[in-house]
Amino acid sequence: MDFAALELWLNAHAELIIVVIALTSFVESLALVGIVVPGIALLFAAGSAAGSTEIPLLWVLSAAFLGSVAGDGLSFLLGYHYHEWIRRVPPFKTHPQWISRGEDFFHKYGMMGIVLGRFVGPLRPVMPLVAGALQMRPVYFFTINILSALAWAPFYLMPGYLVGASLNNDNALSGRHVVFLLSLLFSGWIIAQLLWWAHQNIYLRRNKLQLALTVALLGGSLFVLLSQLMQFPPLILINQQFALWALSLRHPWLDPFFIGLTQLGYFAPMTVWAVLVAIALGLQRNYYCLALWSVSVTISGLALRGFKETFAWERPQLIQQLPESYAYPSGHTVSILVFFGSLAILLLPGIPSRRQKAFLSGIGITVALMAGSRLYLTVHWLTDILGGLLLGGALLAVLYTMVLKKPFRIVKPKPVIAASIIAWVIGLGYWALPHLHAQEKAYAPIHKINANQP
Repeated sequence: MDFAALELWLNAHAELIIVVIALTSFVESLALVGIVVPGIALLFAAGSAAGSTEIPLLWVLSAAFLGSVAGDGLSFLLGYHYHEWIRRVPPFKTHPQWISRGEDFFHKYGMMGIVLGRFVGPLRPVMPLVAGALQMRPVYFFTINILSALAWAPFYLMPGYLVGASLNNDNALSGRHVVFLLSLLFSGWIIAQLLWWAHQNIYLRRNKLQLALTVALLGGSLFVLLSQLMQFPPLILINQQFALWALSLRHPWLDPFFIGLTQLGYFAPMTVWAVLVAIALGLQRNYYCLALWSVSVTISGLALRGFKETFAWERPQLIQQLPESYAYPSGHTVSILVFFGSLAILLLPGIPSRRQKAFLSGIGITVALMAGSRLYLTVHWLTDILGGLLLGGALLAVLYTMVLKKPFRIVKPKPVIAASIIAWVIGLGYWALPHLHAQEKAYAPIHKINANQP
């Protein structure tokens, strides 16, 4: 297939690009058909055409999302209702190993296999069919199908879209945007690897306790020290220069992502998250873990409020509508670090060892992106984020010492993870997305910063 000619045709028929993206996503996800269709190349070409014709990114991702959900959903229903017949039809009749590999993968990774299968080329069109054939509960499958498609759509469409936009749009993402995003991803990932290394290589509880106490004391001391150093002119200058650099990153493609993400870190969505996790722990009758969770999130909230009022450090005056609270430390950074860190401490013993590293990596990257959203939106100084990391890390270390002194009964992770996912979906559906336009105005810069300004 001549993909260059296809892209030229799509550029000449821009009104059909969204339809082509939805149909390609559907066919690429569909069992049997998706095995032979070069879906990745087609989606790249369609995404590139969409970027070059300046079709809104939200439309492009929505079309890919809907097509993918429909294709995987139909594949699942085929496997669910016709699992005995599937093995007798081509190409599975002549290639039974395709089904066998999918079954092995599903048995090894369970529900997570549905998520991973979306991003593994040879398994992608087979996993939903296998899940249906193995009689996975439909409510579980469609929940995972919808949530994983939220990540699949940008993963497959964004590269082509950005390439097309860069070739035909002066407002494309620059190298500094890529550096900023990669720095967030890498920093979250590397911290997760260090935590994993400590978890795997420190065996004696006494040594773990000493390390946790050291981290708590060191983190708390550095937090207080940083609060005093912020008053020195060199650090003030660094904060100001970094804030101006962050403001120069503002971009219409990145604004909705970081605004939507930062909305999830405010009081109301975080409260819903805390309550749903508490219910999940209570239903397991794991009252000690429920107490640990409740104390952890409550103490972090009280400490955060107290320290903000004590230090009373003003925020950068760079956007239209600033949050009402003081700047130091970053509340989003503290809260998201304590929430995710507490979940990691409570859930890690119940997660199979082969998945623990990926679990920690996901947590680390999410925390880094949330903290980065506050820098990107210039509602915090750089030192606010560092202070939030120090305070949150110290609080988590104290929680870990409590766990080491009195171990808890293993928590079933799936209900707690499900509660967290539901909380984030509620946050997106009720607080973030419906008010996105209003928030874009609130976070709009007061002054436009040139991209070439240092």
